Amino acid sequence: MKKRSWMTMLLVLVLTTSMLVGCAKGGETNSAGDASKSEQQKPVEINIGTMTYGESPSSDLESILQLNEKLNVKLQIDFYPINNYKEKLNALLASKSLPDVVLIEDINDPAFSTAIDQGAFWDLTPFLPDYPNLAGYPENAINNIKFKGKSYGIPRVRPLDGHESLLIREDWLKNVGLTAPTTMEEFYKVLEAFTKNDPDKNGKNDTYGMVQASVSPYMMTMFGAGTSWKETADGGLEPYWLTAEAREALEFWSKAYGDGLITPDLPVMKSSQVKEMMIQGKAGISFGNINEAFIFGQELQKIKPEAELKAYEIPAAKDGKKYNEQAYGYYGLFLVNKSVSEDKLKKILEVYNETATQEGYNLVTYGIKDKDYTVSEDGSIVQTDEGKKQGYGTATTAQWISGFFNKYQRAEGPGMPAEVLEYNRKLIDTISESSIKNPAAGLPNTEAWMEKGGDWQKKFVDMYTNVVIKKSSLEDWDKFINGLKADPSFQQHLKDTSDAYKASK
Repeated sequence: MKKRSWMTMLLVLVLTTSMLVGCAKGGETNSAGDASKSEQQKPVEINIGTMTYGESPSSDLESILQLNEKLNVKLQIDFYPINNYKEKLNALLASKSLPDVVLIEDINDPAFSTAIDQGAFWDLTPFLPDYPNLAGYPENAINNIKFKGKSYGIPRVRPLDGHESLLIREDWLKNVGLTAPTTMEEFYKVLEAFTKNDPDKNGKNDTYGMVQASVSPYMMTMFGAGTSWKETADGGLEPYWLTAEAREALEFWSKAYGDGLITPDLPVMKSSQVKEMMIQGKAGISFGNINEAFIFGQELQKIKPEAELKAYEIPAAKDGKKYNEQAYGYYGLFLVNKSVSEDKLKKILEVYNETATQEGYNLVTYGIKDKDYTVSEDGSIVQTDEGKKQGYGTATTAQWISGFFNKYQRAEGPGMPAEVLEYNRKLIDTISESSIKNPAAGLPNTEAWMEKGGDWQKKFVDMYTNVVIKKSSLEDWDKFINGLKADPSFQQHLKDTSDAYKASK
């Protein structure tokens, strides 16, 4: 009897222990599962460093909160003032405290190109094809930011065309009996007529054919000198400084300046003053974005209701071709810190893919529709007082995303009539057919350029400006060019650039 009782108690003890162990194991399994599930649901924290042209917006904006919830992230955006942006980035790089994502302006910036070489940032080449909105950016914009043939960044996209047009007083053309110029000879005649034939009919000799702030690359590009660089007969490259077309352009502009057809303050004039001269009716032509014809024209008509400003394509060079300078298609690029995991990298790319749509771009840039902004009948964005108060805008909140590519961005403007918008878009389409990209875009800077490029560039701009304003002669220009051709360092720069270009094909 006692033995059976002992055996019974032992059996009960074993069963009880087994149940307790089983429960304990079950509890551990459930706890691990719950922890794993909780871990998966935890938002991915992403820190982004970028510039701002205004006050720093909050990371608690409703637009950010919506993205956080939709993509299961926690975004922290650090905005650094534009005035000391580069110094701030260099300090962060030197201290190895860069954020997960950082905006830089130039892939060839010495500090960052060295860091890329040392493995500080992710090579995005194998990942970008999986994100259709990013992969859908213009090929040139993607290629122009490549470093040694690889994509280390996400381009902050901008239009390729529409920045180089002639803004011309259409009413002045009618007053002097001319039409928009299509050749350089016609262009010169219009400049003369706008200067000497009283185009505003006020009986005074008080107008200039053209207003220009400093020498512009367009002044050479339009003559066929190339967009910064030009391909040579042997498949290499030469900078546009060295071309015969650059000298031809110099002759044209120097004569125009000497004849008083261009505002005399060219070397010191600011871009804001160009706009003022056009609005005040002091000059009849300037270079500008296509949409600025409408934007400036609205202000001009407040002073002169009969005035009409219209954008035109640049005239053809002497070979009959039009040479429009294609923009790089981006301003700055976002690098991803190699310290983040591959999973986090993919989440970062997911965020940028989401904000590369029109909807995503508007959300980040302008906030919540019908609260922070409204959309006019013509499709233009109108910020509300609340939106402005929150700090939304292209100068602030838009600075941390790569953006939505809009080919016609420089054709559009708030309140623009449908017929003007249609004309502007067609003009961009026409320009796109002949615009020429910089063939050296995306190539690394040479060692010679890193050492002496700043000095060469300054001497070039100074010489070109001085020849245009008659302070130096064309013979002085020839001596300058011959000096570059005889400079071993400059020749090495040309050789290295040409070799890199041939290797990239």
